[in-house]
Amino acid sequence: MAAPAAACSQALPYRSPRIPTWDVQTTYRADGTMILSSADAPAIEQNGFVDFLPYWAQRRGNSPAFSERDAQGGWRSISWSGLWNQVRHVAAGLLNLGLGQGRPLMMLSGNSIEQAILLLAAEYAGVPTVPVSPAYSTISSDFARLKGIAALVQPAAIFVQEREPFERAIAALGLPEVPIIAVCGSTDEAWSFNALASLELTPARIAALASARAAIQPADVLRILFTSGSTGAPKGVVSTYANFKASTRYFAHVHGALSEPQPVFLDWMPWHHTMGGVFAFGRAMVTGASHYIDDGRPVPGHFERTLRNLREVSPTVFSSAPSALTMLANALEDDAQLAQSLFARLVNFGYGGASLPRATWERIQRIAGKTIGERLAFCTSLGATETNATGTYFSVPSDDLGNVGVPGPGVELKLVPLEGGDGRFEIRMRGAAIFGGYLKDPSQSAKAFDEEGYLCLGDAIRLANAENPLEGLRFAGRVAEDFKLTNGTWVRTGSVRLGLLEQCAPLLTDAVICGHDRDYVAALAWPNVAACRRLAPELAALEIEALVAHPVVIAALNERLRMQKASGSSLHVRRLMLMTEPPSIDANETTDKGYVNQAACRARRGNLIDEVYCPTPPAFVATAA
Repeated sequence: MAAPAAACSQALPYRSPRIPTWDVQTTYRADGTMILSSADAPAIEQNGFVDFLPYWAQRRGNSPAFSERDAQGGWRSISWSGLWNQVRHVAAGLLNLGLGQGRPLMMLSGNSIEQAILLLAAEYAGVPTVPVSPAYSTISSDFARLKGIAALVQPAAIFVQEREPFERAIAALGLPEVPIIAVCGSTDEAWSFNALASLELTPARIAALASARAAIQPADVLRILFTSGSTGAPKGVVSTYANFKASTRYFAHVHGALSEPQPVFLDWMPWHHTMGGVFAFGRAMVTGASHYIDDGRPVPGHFERTLRNLREVSPTVFSSAPSALTMLANALEDDAQLAQSLFARLVNFGYGGASLPRATWERIQRIAGKTIGERLAFCTSLGATETNATGTYFSVPSDDLGNVGVPGPGVELKLVPLEGGDGRFEIRMRGAAIFGGYLKDPSQSAKAFDEEGYLCLGDAIRLANAENPLEGLRFAGRVAEDFKLTNGTWVRTGSVRLGLLEQCAPLLTDAVICGHDRDYVAALAWPNVAACRRLAPELAALEIEALVAHPVVIAALNERLRMQKASGSSLHVRRLMLMTEPPSIDANETTDKGYVNQAACRARRGNLIDEVYCPTPPAFVATAA
């Protein structure tokens, strides 16, 4: 009899992830606190991302550095030598236009070759950059976040790829004196991107550029990124040249082994977010990669573009959200050509932002085994915008899903026991890459650090092995999202939410866990409309308002709630109501990454929570009773 497919795949060897290991030391304190520390990465010549440009321009030459889809659907690229040349021209142009410390460049549009050039040119010339989520300009209705950011940073210039999609946002800012740099639609020809890129490098401009570069100090501002607002309003994270030097050193050690042969990356992560603009961008720079800008997104309706790109581009590493990896598994099972392209040079997967379902991991490993006869490591990490893409890292080839690893090179962790007696710790970090404070917000800056200078992330973790911290850590939710029931029992929102979504799969897309000062846990949730419509033929064309209250849908949810295996009032969801209004970015209910702000949703939707907790619940509320 043939062995099961899962067993066969588990017997296969792992392909090397080409990530080194490093030593970690553990110190125990009398109060139960633990310190996990890793030695600094080896020193390198480069002090930042832009310092790798002349190095790779000489070694890679005409090999592609960045590529993106053009208007005709083909790929357009810039080589490493071309990138180095354009960066110097644009850097001189930024100085010629009066930008510098205290006069930053704000960026409203998404990833592009031109934005890559501007980011590097600004770093080279000492000009702070402020990449902002395009959602604040294109999805928001009142532009409140965008206006708040502009008021804080006071941009001396604004960049957009094309002016037309951002016209309303630009008008809402009310900054007519601030020039717009654009590839298409600049306010003045002198401010067009093409004019900057073709600026003549006269002896005077070359001297001015050299002088500006020599004047850069470690404490100068290099980048201002805004937090995603996962648990509060976005804050400006000020990153200095010293911070980026530490991040560069970190990436060179962790990812340097990928540099030969030239690695290929296909990545969607936005550069206004630390995982895109610091981690993915920095990894491409330190390894001299061929970086393809993925125009897809890890959501239905947009992931098809990623699949198209993967049929043409075989990446060395592929990273995305767990939901995207599930969609990838679906596609791989039906497309052997896609599998051949994906696994051709792949050495590891990366994921973050949520837990990876074991079923997804098993399906991908099964396809990898069938395609290349090997399994792949799934790497992940834990950090924050404030840590500049450093933090913990996990790259062990294993089935230990949910392990976020140990502190990376030069990172020190402080694990503080949390009340509740359930083995959770609050995780805090310290290291040279970690920021020094929020922009013009001394109060929040002071609150961000404890008395020993550790950054308080607001995350909870558990030890993968309570007897050996060096086996790694597991994410255990956001501390600020947890609450107590009336009986004093703590509700760990992150764990309950994940359990509910798994229990009700595939009928829900996300959920808000409720129960503060209540007798039991309930939830508000958003339906997976397509999955709910598949429950019965009569639901196929039903509008969402009728769908969320239909008896067939409620009955399906009732059954799933009754089948919950969790015991105890703090883990068991007794009631659930489906909602039609999506989370609002303007009301801080969600981030552009799709993370649902639990506290903001509970505050804004209090009337719905009251309905869920009615003594006799309405018929459209699912119950476990």
